[in-house]
Amino acid sequence: MNTTFVPFTEPWQKTATRTVLLALAIGAAVGWFRHRLALVFPVSLFALWFTLGGHYLEVLFRNHLRLQLPRAALSQLSARLIYWFLGGSAIYAATLTTSQALAPHWPSGARWWLVGLAFLAAELLIHGLMAARGQASIYDGHG
Repeated sequence: MNTTFVPFTEPWQKTATRTVLLALAIGAAVGWFRHRLALVFPVSLFALWFTLGGHYLEVLFRNHLRLQLPRAALSQLSARLIYWFLGGSAIYAATLTTSQALAPHWPSGARWWLVGLAFLAAELLIHGLMAARGQASIYDGHG
């Protein structure tokens, strides 16, 4: 585990481009899979909660919250996993609130804890891809 924490920074244009394109790709995939082009925009909007919101959850943890935790690798790792689960669940709650405000007929979907687990799995996958590209990640203790 890295004992010195380097704050994460990224130009907002890069963050916006990556998260919006990913949300659009998710919306397009769902629209294509369901054979309903009308789903692309609302699903993309809801996916943006996870792509952009997930990015800022990660930045909050990396730059602030983990500094308050014991530096032991197990403490850092377990806190990160719990944070991802709870953060994914909270983003899902925000997504449900948005969907009910914009499209009251939209189905409520999955159970909150399943979405929390899916978010945690997605973060582990993303960090695996980052590690494969030589970037700081949870797997090397630098991310």
